[in-house]
Amino acid sequence: MKINNWQSPEDTFIQSMSTDDLLAQWADLHAADLAEAPDGDLLDAWLLFHNGHFAEAAEAGLALGAEGTPVVIRSVVAYTDYICEDEDECVDLLEQAYLLGESHCDDNDECLFVTALAMGRYSQSISITKALSKGLGGKVKKLLTTILEDKPNHAEAHLAMAMYHAEIIDKVGATLGGLTYGANAKTAHQHIEKSLELVPNAINLIEAGNAILLLKGEKKGMDEATAYYQQAAEVKPLDALQTMDVDFAASQVE
Repeated sequence: MKINNWQSPEDTFIQSMSTDDLLAQWADLHAADLAEAPDGDLLDAWLLFHNGHFAEAAEAGLALGAEGTPVVIRSVVAYTDYICEDEDECVDLLEQAYLLGESHCDDNDECLFVTALAMGRYSQSISITKALSKGLGGKVKKLLTTILEDKPNHAEAHLAMAMYHAEIIDKVGATLGGLTYGANAKTAHQHIEKSLELVPNAINLIEAGNAILLLKGEKKGMDEATAYYQQAAEVKPLDALQTMDVDFAASQVE
């Protein structure tokens, strides 16, 4: 994985929290994924991530082997979501990220979720035909189902499952999506509601808006989606990535 050529975030997004600051805010920063606070070098890697030093965080995570995989994948997703401007590079990094997760995660829910996250982002960045032919839709659904069976209050997994249903319905239609892939609009709405009931943070609100647009289309869903973006824009960010999330949400309602 080529990391040394990653661009850096804008200075306005970089944070300066200390290790003590991170530990004090860990429960809030990771409320959506239910991850427990680590220590030692792994905590240092997460500190780099939360301060917005995504390349350095990814390098530190790679050096730690399997236990560092979640911070590597989170860093890749953050970088490709908000910083990377080269589409081919983004696709390549996301593919490497989910393959890394598949080889390292075993039964670790935190690692399985970020693998599903990267796999979903990768699927969105290639053609629906290619994604489905590679079986990625089924893999994402299986990973998220496993996580939610073990951790029913995993807010991010609920939102990711809603996006799975919404993406399938948007790409192949409700009938074929339901018959072939088990996609269901009502189920998507239920996962959205559960996610936001648990953790209404900026990224979950943004993804809720995105899912609504996929499910209802711009004509019918724009007002509801915009309301979610507006809520996201009003959230107080706690770290670099959340600052980017809030900044993006604000750009959607200007």
